[in-house]
Amino acid sequence: MKKSIISFALTIVILLGLLGATMPIKAEAASASKNVVIVIDPGHGGTGERNLGAQYNGFSEKEMTMQVATAMKEELEKYDNVTVYLTRTTDTFISLEDRAATAQSLKADFMYSIHFNASLEHNFYGSEIWTSAFGSFYKKGTEFGQIMSDELGNLGLYQKGVKTKIGKTGKDYYGIIRQSVARDIPCVIIEHAYLDHGYDLPFLNTAGFLKTLGVTDATAVAKYFKLTSKTTGADYSNYSFKTVSIPKTRLSQDFTEPDYCKVSCVSFDGNSRNALIEMSTKDSQSPVIYYSYSYDGGKTFSILQMWDRSKETQSFNVNIPKGVVSPTIVCRAYNNYELYKESEPVLVTGYTN
Repeated sequence: MKKSIISFALTIVILLGLLGATMPIKAEAASASKNVVIVIDPGHGGTGERNLGAQYNGFSEKEMTMQVATAMKEELEKYDNVTVYLTRTTDTFISLEDRAATAQSLKADFMYSIHFNASLEHNFYGSEIWTSAFGSFYKKGTEFGQIMSDELGNLGLYQKGVKTKIGKTGKDYYGIIRQSVARDIPCVIIEHAYLDHGYDLPFLNTAGFLKTLGVTDATAVAKYFKLTSKTTGADYSNYSFKTVSIPKTRLSQDFTEPDYCKVSCVSFDGNSRNALIEMSTKDSQSPVIYYSYSYDGGKTFSILQMWDRSKETQSFNVNIPKGVVSPTIVCRAYNNYELYKESEPVLVTGYTN
């Protein structure tokens, strides 16, 4: 009787082994776990002012985001083990909640929201990436954002950095990030360039640049997920990037201007009419990324200049137009949250009209 039981048990084990070898369910599950699911969200869409996005210089944000997202999807699909979806494929309105719900239903590993920028003052330029201020979502978003910023910087676009923003409710300010995080999906907003500033316009007016942006976004994703491509030969399996710790508390935005902004006039050249100005500034919470200057005591300011973030003190020339009486230098230092500190006024040393 004992031998019969043992024999029967062995038969069951063998049969289960054979069934396991022929049934594909476990193998498919293992394969699916290696597949990366990317959801790309072309920002805006539909009618109504808010749904159009930024509209400047003949550019329409809702149309541009669609072009970039499409190019990004096409490029990403050249990689192995990745499935890519768009939240919209036509010019239609979709709520932020529905966009995030779509990503959730598709079991997205990451949501990328594609955008372009503009400012009320029309004086800012460059790219910036927004991510969640919370936990692992901050870590993932910031790690990707740093890769993305480097890639966009390689195109020549000025980089404003990776940032967070908290709303009045204490949650992430931006709806697409907030809705994604609520569904356990990492999400970033990629603000590629400003449609209303002369520094970024030459890039945007270059033929094929929107497609280039899409390919650049896809490359950043491929590097982050360490993808490879049999089609193109690209291999980022050994790509390394700077890791970020999971914060213990939320990391909200910087609410304060730079710590200080000081200027002095080193000299004045009467032939060139250039005043050599030395400026010192620092922000202990956020990088200083722009500066501007005034030679008329703060009545008018120059366009924003790029600040060398590796230095606290820099020198530059300010050209003083003829006829200016008692030229007085005032400078502003801007951090990457666009908050500025203004210097005390300083008379130009050695000036002669």
